[in-house]
Amino acid sequence: MNKRSFLYKVITIFLIIATLGNLASCSPKLKPSPKATEESEEKDPPKELEELKKSIDKIEKALMSMHEEKKKAQQGIIPSQSSGGQGQQNQKGEGGQDKEGQQEKSNSQEQIQIQMNPEELAEYKNQQEKVKLQEELAKKEKETLEKFEDLKKDVLELHEKWNSYEPKAVTALAPQKSMEDFENALNNLTDTIQIKDEYINLLSVNLLYKILPDFYELYKTKEPPDLNRLRYGIKKIKLVAEKDDYNSMKPTLEYLINVWSVARPKLKKDSMSLMNKFEFALNDFKKSIEDKNKVIIDAKAEVLIKIIDEIVQSSKD
Repeated sequence: MNKRSFLYKVITIFLIIATLGNLASCSPKLKPSPKATEESEEKDPPKELEELKKSIDKIEKALMSMHEEKKKAQQGIIPSQSSGGQGQQNQKGEGGQDKEGQQEKSNSQEQIQIQMNPEELAEYKNQQEKVKLQEELAKKEKETLEKFEDLKKDVLELHEKWNSYEPKAVTALAPQKSMEDFENALNNLTDTIQIKDEYINLLSVNLLYKILPDFYELYKTKEPPDLNRLRYGIKKIKLVAEKDDYNSMKPTLEYLINVWSVARPKLKKDSMSLMNKFEFALNDFKKSIEDKNKVIIDAKAEVLIKIIDEIVQSSKD
């Protein structure tokens, strides 16, 4: 009995040791998870997002150029092609024959003017200027329509760029609200581009700049995405000032000041002089809004945008 008891104990101990060994060998070995490392490594913005921004910039630049031309036309600052440009074009258009025809027309007009008394001559010149102005306006209107047709194509291309980036935004865990807001703003621009009004479309495309930084915040950037939010606020105030809409400026100014308070600590310390410069310009901008002086508002808006561009450049250096 003693031998069996001893043998049983030995076998039992052996089985326990063997069992523990098997358990140890079957246990999964703990390896350092790469997830934490991947999450800590920020990535650069994908090319799809950069292409999206370039498309928005292109549309805004075209609209702004058209808007400035329209303002000059409304103020009567239209470059007349009748005095120089148009005459030269006609001379070059169909060779000497057209030049001779123009000379004959000029001689005929001179003969008519000689036969007129001063009052009739003044009225005749006035009517001629009106005809030239109407022709110039008709030409400008035709050019504007053609530009809007091109802009419609650019907006469709913008939809394609957004659809290319959308899956990347989901992968980067972009906020659902930001994606919905961008989609709504893009759809709004698609609708307003049909109206063929530069001012309304500038307001629409500017809204995209307010939402775009939400996506850039998902990546590593050399400049704080808040700078584009600042651009949005400044441009909106500048636009609504044209319509004397000072009620719309107040919430946008508050937004602008809040964004600046968040953006400033994120900027490089060697940009301190530019930050101070922006701070003073922002205070002047605020005062011009309080004074309801849209000439100064426009001037200070340009100064602020220029300082932002300088801050961006300094962050790249």
